[in-house]
Amino acid sequence: MEFIGKTFAAVCTILFIISSVLVLLLLNIEAKAFSSETYKQAFENQQLYERMPTILATALTTYITENQSALPFLNAVKVEDWQNIISTLLPPEELKALADNALDSTFDYLNGKTNSATISLLPLKAHLVGESGVNVVVQLLRLQPACTPEQLTQMALGLLGGQITLCNPPEEAIGLMTPFIQAQLQTMITVFPNDVTFISGVTSGMPDDPRLKLNTVRSAIKFSLFLPFLFLFGITVFAVRSLRSWLNWWGWPLMITGVMSVFIALLGTPLVGWILQLLIENQGTILIPAILATSIAETASAVAVQMLAPVIIEGIIFMIVGLGMVIVALLLAKRDQIIKVTY
Repeated sequence: MEFIGKTFAAVCTILFIISSVLVLLLLNIEAKAFSSETYKQAFENQQLYERMPTILATALTTYITENQSALPFLNAVKVEDWQNIISTLLPPEELKALADNALDSTFDYLNGKTNSATISLLPLKAHLVGESGVNVVVQLLRLQPACTPEQLTQMALGLLGGQITLCNPPEEAIGLMTPFIQAQLQTMITVFPNDVTFISGVTSGMPDDPRLKLNTVRSAIKFSLFLPFLFLFGITVFAVRSLRSWLNWWGWPLMITGVMSVFIALLGTPLVGWILQLLIENQGTILIPAILATSIAETASAVAVQMLAPVIIEGIIFMIVGLGMVIVALLLAKRDQIIKVTY
């Protein structure tokens, strides 16, 4: 009977070690993977904040395309043009703030705090007013082919009637156009929303909401925490009969779990980073826009380091606790042996 009990305890010990290592990894990955702070640090380390003009330009172009009430002039502005405008108008610190805002909004959506994700346009709108906005429009026109006489006529009519043909006018025409450009910018500011939605909440709460499957996986990871305790309970029931046996049957598994966790965390960063990048590239676009998913995927290696750093600390704690229990068990064994010899 004792042999059967110890056999079951040995099986529970193996399962405890395996499940504990997996739970440590999964819980830390889940906690870091869905925190915007993780990616802010990674964006900072890999200088991905420079991608913000492209991300904002894409979101803005999509908004203009989907909203027919936008000024006809805006329909002629391409993604590349918006990217140049944003890069010229917004200083690096404001681009960083916009990127942080976009990341916060994205992960609020993924974590179920909101039903959509948005990017603020307020900094862009503020810089479009006044001389800086006029200068950007002039620069934009300078990048276009030279105006034909017909296009100049269309541009003049457009400035009065709400649509501007994008072409490069003669130098002497710029001064005449400036007041009209300022008027167009003022009108555009009133039409522009304060933010644009880049993750729609149309499916929120519906059966096809992409977050539902994600939440199921995350819930399963959190509930997996009970598995090691279950196997630890099995060890206790089948094998623990004294203080010394408890110290041995708990101490060794805890120590081995700690060693394996530290080992995997130190050597497994490239593998975790590669898996994370693969998941984001293949599945991330279901939840977030492709342009943002691509940028986040590039942070996979840096994010993997942040995910596994707590595993190292937790593994060391397991090692220390387990080693302490084993040492105490050995001291108790020596004490019992001395007492036995004495008497």
